[in-house]
Amino acid sequence: MKVKEIIELIESEGWYLARTRGSHRQFKNLE
Repeated sequence: MKVKEIIELIESEGWYLARTRGSHRQFKNLE
């Protein structure tokens, strides 16, 4: 799986990108 595919999968589950530092992405859930 490509990173882009994983991000799309994560976002479709109700997560959003909280912050990005370089290639490190932090996701948070809306709940």
